Amino acid sequence: FMGMEAREAGTFEENCAACGDCILALTGGICPIARCPKNLINGSCGGQRKNKCEQDPQKDCAWCLIYERLEKLGRLDVLQEFRAPRNYRTVVRPGRVMV
Repeated sequence: FMGMEAREAGTFEENCAACGDCILALTGGICPIARCPKNLINGSCGGQRKNKCEQDPQKDCAWCLIYERLEKLGRLDVLQEFRAPRNYRTVVRPGRVMV
């Protein structure tokens, strides 16, 4: 994956899964594949609380972040477009790094 150092030193946060199905132009530059544990591409699961992910309450919900970014950009209209479900058979994950 592609990531950057998180808030804690020595911890890296995944920002891009390098999946080949990039929709960053439609999500305000926030990757729902990498940031959402459920890899949802058509919006939030609805399980978030106070904009935090139901799977990991330490993380912000990816779709809440996407909504806020698109709202700032005046592009909320792109959230009304339906995207076909991903073909998960083509996804090669998890990757690993050999040192």
